[in-house]
Amino acid sequence: MIGSEFQQEILKRLSELSQVYIVGGAVRDAQLGIPLKDVDAVMALPLPEIETKLIAMGYKPHLLGARQQTVSLFQGTERVDIAAFSGEIETNARCRDFTLNAIYQDVRTGEIKDPLNGLGDLRARRLKACGCAADRFKEDPLRIMRLIRLAVRYDLAIESETWLAATEHVPLLGEVAAERLTEEFGRILMLDKIDRALELLDDLGYFQTWLPELARLKGLVQNRYHTKDAWGHTRQVVINTIPRLILRLAALFHDLGKWETASRECIVWGTIRRTDHGFEVAGFKLQGKNLERWVKKEAEVHGGRLDNYPDTIIVKRIKPARATPMKHLEMVPEGKRHFLRHERESVRLLKEILPRFRWSMFLPGGSQGERELEYLVGHHMAGTLTFMSELKGESDQAKFLEKTRRFAWEIGWNGQVYNKQRLENLLDLWRADFLGGKQDAAENIDRLDELQGEIRKASACLAEQAGLLDWTQFEEFARGKGLAGERFGRFKEQVRRQIMMDPKYRLTDPQFLEREYGIYRSSMGKQIQK
Repeated sequence: MIGSEFQQEILKRLSELSQVYIVGGAVRDAQLGIPLKDVDAVMALPLPEIETKLIAMGYKPHLLGARQQTVSLFQGTERVDIAAFSGEIETNARCRDFTLNAIYQDVRTGEIKDPLNGLGDLRARRLKACGCAADRFKEDPLRIMRLIRLAVRYDLAIESETWLAATEHVPLLGEVAAERLTEEFGRILMLDKIDRALELLDDLGYFQTWLPELARLKGLVQNRYHTKDAWGHTRQVVINTIPRLILRLAALFHDLGKWETASRECIVWGTIRRTDHGFEVAGFKLQGKNLERWVKKEAEVHGGRLDNYPDTIIVKRIKPARATPMKHLEMVPEGKRHFLRHERESVRLLKEILPRFRWSMFLPGGSQGERELEYLVGHHMAGTLTFMSELKGESDQAKFLEKTRRFAWEIGWNGQVYNKQRLENLLDLWRADFLGGKQDAAENIDRLDELQGEIRKASACLAEQAGLLDWTQFEEFARGKGLAGERFGRFKEQVRRQIMMDPKYRLTDPQFLEREYGIYRSSMGKQIQK
């Protein structure tokens, strides 16, 4: 009989009251020789009566489910779900999702009953809806996502009528509770053959309907350093990540902002002006840093003109205009392809997407898990930008070690504790991105691995050092200076950073503390003057 001792005991005792059949994934996986944890069963008794009988036997059942209620029992990681049915197996089978989940085993006799030829479909590696596929997806649209997961996990071909019905009913996924949809999408993202899963979701029309921010990356040409378009690159980055949910999500969403920021290199001449909507020159909106000091000045602006917002220029640099040419805009011949500040746009779009799901229920830390996801997406370029020269083979060893320590600290320190896992996640995402279709990735991967190895060494030292800090003498010093509240906190963070960046400093050294306090007072004075 299928199941553990715990599961078998429950089902055998229930079968003494009425006929019980194991059905669904447990029977399917047993046929395939795959270990199982959960067992689903059906029984010809009303659910309240099943619940009452189990309580009388000494069990602690739970009535679960909104759409399809079950009486469920748990022991450790093992689970039994029992649903009520009329007693007619064929009638029950026609209402299940797929034929390979409509194979029944009699608990009393062990006999297999297969009213819809699920065993034949399983042998043929075919995934087919029970009865009318359109009706099955209307009854529960989440079955559309389950279709993808089962096809990929078990390497099944989807029967044509079932596939057509799924594509036609994708809009119905909006009726599914966000919690259920998130769980199923998360299970898909954790599959080993994630590339096929993404391909099927794309062909299904899921991204176009429910994640258009991803769908529009298809066909988006990148710069000359990439061999794939933005969607092909994204898929490859997801493939490159290990099956950890936060990493798979970060990889999927890391380049969302590329459509928003795709631009071509250009030069604009004119007087920079401030308007109610920001800064502009020659009728073009400007986005960039330190624009205020150029207001009312004739300037030559170098940047990128956005493909999808052609009235906007992302600024790279500005210099005084020697002479304003007859034309105000010039596209640079053979100019660079830019995605300037795309990380910021990716985070902005991610924040718009997150409310469509309930990732806080499935990521470690709850809502903090979503913030960590935003952090990874927003900082996925940090490693490449920080170690650009080292990746090119240009390195000063002393400065390099200092940079690795500073980088590890800035990423790992979250304001409360040193978080090695955050750094590890970012390094994994960086590597996956690096190998996501860049022209020179293969020849530079050894250099990247060596670089990341040094960062990990620095991280291990920082984590150990952070845990050994004794703030007793510092606190006495700070109180003696009259520091409290926010002022105390700022000074402490300043001192902490110095200690972590250079191990020669000590919290027990009064000269060091006096020096840092002088720097602190000076910086606070400048802030007040501003």
